[in-house]
Amino acid sequence: MRRTRRAILATTAAVGIGGVAGCLGNGGPPDAPVNGDSDADVSVTIYEDFSCHFCQAFKLQVYPELENQYIEPGEIQYEFRDFPVPVKEKWSWEVASAAREVFEDEGNDAFWTFASDIYEHLGSYTYDVIEEVADDAGADGGAVREAAEDEQHRSVIEDNKSHGDSNDVAGTPTVFVDGEQVEFYESDDFVMMALEQTTTAIENALE
Repeated sequence: MRRTRRAILATTAAVGIGGVAGCLGNGGPPDAPVNGDSDADVSVTIYEDFSCHFCQAFKLQVYPELENQYIEPGEIQYEFRDFPVPVKEKWSWEVASAAREVFEDEGNDAFWTFASDIYEHLGSYTYDVIEEVADDAGADGGAVREAAEDEQHRSVIEDNKSHGDSNDVAGTPTVFVDGEQVEFYESDDFVMMALEQTTTAIENALE
């Protein structure tokens, strides 16, 4: 594995559409879902809204590339945080609460499966869909459905959003890479742009 200077502080850098360069401070919300080696030299954090089509594109097309290239080899730790804009008042909060229920009950692996698979249904979310996707991820679909309907994890999601607000997160997806903010820009090919910008930031952090 390539070695790099380890971040002294738990700071990361934002990648956001129209974002302003800066650093992520104030620590982070507790118990965030994490994929990857906790001892990895580079930390990546993403803020998402489950009703955001750009988040869908990032999760389904960019994230798998990051997972193959950096997460599985142990080069980065990848952390998820909620940031319901909300794009849609109803499902932004409900799906986030469902995902948190999966995480609380079944842990990281089930969370990442659910958090990816649920995006396949963006635009046609229902409580039945949430229950089915949760069951397929190995969670108790009925409990996850109830968590969504009652927004049982809203306080945790609000804490995530407040932390994002305090670090100038203004939209989704916003990605932070180890202290240096990388700005997304308007592009006819969002996926290619986001992949190039994010991997460039990671490669720079790994040098």
